[in-house]
Amino acid sequence: MAKPTNRPDKAPPARAAGEERARSYQALYKHYQPIGAELRAEEVQVCRADPRLVLVNVKRGVAAVLGTKEQAQAVREHLPKVPVKQAQELPDMARALLFASREALPRVASPKEIEKALAEISGPREELLTQAEIFARRGLLDRERVAQIRAGSGKYDAARDGMELAALFTAHAEALKGLHPFTREEIEELGRTSEWLLENLTPTGARAEAKRREKGPAEDARDRLWTLIVQRYAHVRKIGHYFHGDDFEQITPRLLSRAHAAKAGAEAEEALDEEAVEEAGEGGGGSAEAGGEGVV
Repeated sequence: MAKPTNRPDKAPPARAAGEERARSYQALYKHYQPIGAELRAEEVQVCRADPRLVLVNVKRGVAAVLGTKEQAQAVREHLPKVPVKQAQELPDMARALLFASREALPRVASPKEIEKALAEISGPREELLTQAEIFARRGLLDRERVAQIRAGSGKYDAARDGMELAALFTAHAEALKGLHPFTREEIEELGRTSEWLLENLTPTGARAEAKRREKGPAEDARDRLWTLIVQRYAHVRKIGHYFHGDDFEQITPRLLSRAHAAKAGAEAEEALDEEAVEEAGEGGGGSAEAGGEGVV
């Protein structure tokens, strides 16, 4: 079957956001995550790409070769083995990757969150500590331990006080039953919030740095979505080469292409604003080996 000769000189404009998608980034992530979970472990490639750049290039490539019904029909006729529907889903899959990349970021508590938690423990901490001092004077609690809790000052010390007071009242719950007005739920809540603060503060009271950790479920989900995109975008590149020959590099750009970096950045930021997805990952450049020749 002969190739069509009426190929476009450049990619058609992308559709408006309302026409292009109807689901949120989070909903798309929930939809595609189970599909990625089906990949074998040995297939999964680590994602070091900037997901914003991936989204822009995927949108550009898919719109160029599958943006109209006529184009999709032509692909089905000339390249019957290409999974057209999977290729058309790539922009939404790239949006899911954007969400997944944010979820995989090590998170540092904001100053506002820390101040809110400190305010929440302030009253209960002082009330429990005052009650503990009364119990200590009457011999119901260890005086030295209660005095150690009272000593010190600052945000980190306040959080440690809350944790120790919750542990103290829990350990002596039976002996102190009916002698104070605090419920078990109040004591447990003080303990949980205080422990959260200890995780997110340094001993000097500053915010703790994000901790590097072993690869978790969020990173695994991100990598699996990236792998699916790499695999499926190869079909888009194949379509581009079939219909556009040597021009396919411009028509269907590589996933990490920066040929339109300025415009790509603006489009990606607009996409983030639409969904209110903040602090998306600033990934590395990736490599051809990581994603297959001619795709990444």
